[in-house]
Amino acid sequence: MSVTIKSYRREREREIIDGLQKALEKVGQLVENDAGKNIINHSSSTPWKDTGQLARAVTHIVSEGAVEIGIKQGEQSKGKSLAKIGKWLELGHSQHPGQFVKDVGARLVASSVPPYPWLFPALESNRQKIIDLLKKSGAKGISID
Repeated sequence: MSVTIKSYRREREREIIDGLQKALEKVGQLVENDAGKNIINHSSSTPWKDTGQLARAVTHIVSEGAVEIGIKQGEQSKGKSLAKIGKWLELGHSQHPGQFVKDVGARLVASSVPPYPWLFPALESNRQKIIDLLKKSGAKGISID
C-alpha cells in the first residue's frame, strides 16, 4: 500500500499574498485620498496648494507586502520638486519653498515654515480602517500592533 501526500502550501500562500496585496491597494488609496484632502485644507496659501498640484501629486505604490505613500518623484512645479515641497510641508523647514530668504536690514535671514502634517494624520485617522482592511484580507497569521 502506498500513501501519497499532497501539499497545498504554495496555493495557500498565493491566496494569502493576493488577499494582502488587494488590501494594501485599498489602504494606499484610502490614505492617498485623505492626504490630498489634508493638503487642500491647509490654511496657508502657496501656489502648490492653491493650484492643487501638490495634492494631485500624492500617490501610492504597492509592492509585495508593502505600500508606499508619498509624492510622485520627478513632479515639478516652477522648477521645484513637489516631493521636496511635500516633505517641507509635512515636517516644516527653515526655508519656505519659493521664499528662501528675507531681507532684514543688512542681513539675509532664512524664512521658516512650521510643520503642517498631511500624510501622518491621513494614516493615523484611518488606523482602525487599515487594521480592519488587513484583517479582512484573509492573511491569517499577520500580527498588527
